[in-house]
Amino acid sequence: MIRLLVPADALVVGASIRLDEDEAHHLDVRRVAEGSEVEGLDGVGGAAIGTIHREGKRWHFRVDNVARDPRPAPLLLAVGGGDKDRFLWLAEKSAELGVTTLVPLETARSRHVENRLREGTIDKGRRRAREACKQSGNRWAPVIADLTPIEALRSWLPAGKWWLGEAGAAALPSIAADTAVGWLIGPEGGFVAEDLTIFERELAPVRVTLGLHVLRFETAAIAAAVLTADRRRD
Repeated sequence: MIRLLVPADALVVGASIRLDEDEAHHLDVRRVAEGSEVEGLDGVGGAAIGTIHREGKRWHFRVDNVARDPRPAPLLLAVGGGDKDRFLWLAEKSAELGVTTLVPLETARSRHVENRLREGTIDKGRRRAREACKQSGNRWAPVIADLTPIEALRSWLPAGKWWLGEAGAAALPSIAADTAVGWLIGPEGGFVAEDLTIFERELAPVRVTLGLHVLRFETAAIAAAVLTADRRRD
């Protein structure tokens, strides 16, 4: 069944929701017939089955029934990712893996990456994450923060368990299913001593391994998300 994206909290039984240009173009490219049954996702836990129809030149989605998934336990990835193309790729994968929050960190090393993140890239990452929800069926789109100084990171997860990915550290233990989890993933070359001092003071993270070898930030972030899901299941 074709999935569409609708505005947050717009799913109300009987509503007729005007689709934006991107979703309308998607229907036109797929040559979807008027009256076809589709699924609508709002990115905040809601999914609806309904039909599409035209009103004038615009496509609309008529909502027949609505289901809502409960908010998942927080899973935050804080990444010192300077490279914008890799960050955009990670935004997509975060949606597929059920990450709830993705925070791009401004670190000592990432400030000097030539291809570093900028405001326009982060907006593009938000759009890609929502599109990935449409493909994967995840009803909760990840929140993607603005570029965040490490001193301000605690406000994104004030009451949670923090982990720091580090090669050669101990393995991640089991985690209660409802535990709020935050991961600190370093940029190319890792966090510098100044960054680590702030983390220790503000977050007191536990250092755990994400594999046998040194990983790029996007690989490490994905490994962290998968390991969290696995340990939560235990």
